[in-house]
Amino acid sequence: MLCVLDQDEHISTIRSLNYDDPSFCWIFSNLDFQQWSSAKFPVLWLSGLPKCDLDQVSSYIVKQERAASSTTGNFVLYFFCSSATGRASVISDFVYTLLKQMVDYSKMDRRILILRNFLHGLLEEAFKKEADPSWDQRGFHQQDSSETTLLKILEAPANELLTALGTVLGVEQRSISLIVDGLDKVELQRDDFIKGLHELVVHLQRRLSKARILLTNRPEDDIKEIFDGFPCIEHDRERRGLPISHFFSL
Repeated sequence: MLCVLDQDEHISTIRSLNYDDPSFCWIFSNLDFQQWSSAKFPVLWLSGLPKCDLDQVSSYIVKQERAASSTTGNFVLYFFCSSATGRASVISDFVYTLLKQMVDYSKMDRRILILRNFLHGLLEEAFKKEADPSWDQRGFHQQDSSETTLLKILEAPANELLTALGTVLGVEQRSISLIVDGLDKVELQRDDFIKGLHELVVHLQRRLSKARILLTNRPEDDIKEIFDGFPCIEHDRERRGLPISHFFSL
């Protein structure tokens, strides 16, 4: 019933990187990245031009995190914005794709709880805006089939979808790794998506002690303005005044 974008299929089209490739040392040899990897930083933001191939970095990290999760049981959630290029509903694509990933990597009893919490969050957001909420006012009718009712619940505004996703993630007991690649590639709903993602990241920082979030994009002003304040590694900025050998010796 949900519009879900296959992220594994998208990753399969991204060329694999070599960890020892000098062109990626500005990330992997950076102290901020090492601290993020060891969970000392909850959020890290990578910024670089297309030549930096940040999608390769994101793909590599997703694969590493998923390999580790086979023993830790942690959630690894990931979304490549380029997989939604040109789509009008990038926010719902993002929310439903991450929700599907959570369901796929959970046991059956947890799957039911995750979906129930998500639907409850959507209904709570819908009804709390009204002084005297009623099902009829929201377009729900007693004669509707369960499928029709579910579809009406899921046809929620973008901000309510993101809030409901935050509610589900915020009560999760397991550690969560969230990788969102290529924020600059969002075309439609761009401003709403970036602001909504920022609110989601802040929410997870407050609610979860074991959340690690990685964001990547080209250095564009609107994204910089919204995510200013988060630890950031921007290509070439970290090298000024220092020889390249310094970064290999970190």
